[in-house]
Amino acid sequence: MKKAIATIAIAGAATAASADFLSDLSIAGTFDYESQYVFRSAKLAYESFQPSVDFGYSVLGGDAYFGIWTNQPITGLSHAGNGFANEIDFYLGYAYPVTDIFTVDAGFTYYWYPETIAGSGLPGQTREIFLGGSADVLLSPALYVYYDFDLEQVVVELSIGYSLDLGEYVGAEGLSFDTGAYLGFVDTEDGSAGLTTPKVKNGYTYGGITADLVYALNENVSSSIGVRWSVNNDGDSAGVNIGSESQVWFGATLGFAY
Repeated sequence: MKKAIATIAIAGAATAASADFLSDLSIAGTFDYESQYVFRSAKLAYESFQPSVDFGYSVLGGDAYFGIWTNQPITGLSHAGNGFANEIDFYLGYAYPVTDIFTVDAGFTYYWYPETIAGSGLPGQTREIFLGGSADVLLSPALYVYYDFDLEQVVVELSIGYSLDLGEYVGAEGLSFDTGAYLGFVDTEDGSAGLTTPKVKNGYTYGGITADLVYALNENVSSSIGVRWSVNNDGDSAGVNIGSESQVWFGATLGFAY
């Protein structure tokens, strides 16, 4: 009898511990379609499917997170035919609220390009660390610094964003208009965004604007459709970008969060 009681108590404790763990665990993901894949204003692929999943856990007053993001070109055309086809990114980090308004964030991203053609001059993988901060005030400003060990590249990016609740204006609860803008600078030892050889000192400035119509189906699922614009002054000197220095494209997203 005592053994049975002990077993029940252990099982109860395990269940409670599991419940506590799950209460601090968050899961989010997206299924994105983009008519172009543009990264830091460099066009790397045409039509693409971009699914992602992100896990977060509250620890020591902050949020530890880990996620996977991938770009899978639909057309098969990418990076001017140089073999820069699909991409899989693994990232992890820790965000800590220093105050009620200001949050610092630091982490690491591993970029993997499994279909890179040998001899193309393009990397099969790169490793990048990042450090940044954001403020929970009007326009939600954020500033991040990135360093890629393999490309010997430093990136500094400033971004802002704003979400306008349209529900009260059009009578559709859960509808919003989300817009954002970013401005960045790339400084690298490798020509044209660090994607070609031989290594030379190079840098460029880039920026962009996004605008999306977002509809929250419920507290866990949302969808969006929108347009993006970006520009850079890199000049495409090494033929790395598929398109011009300025591009406009559109995208759609189905997202979930628990």
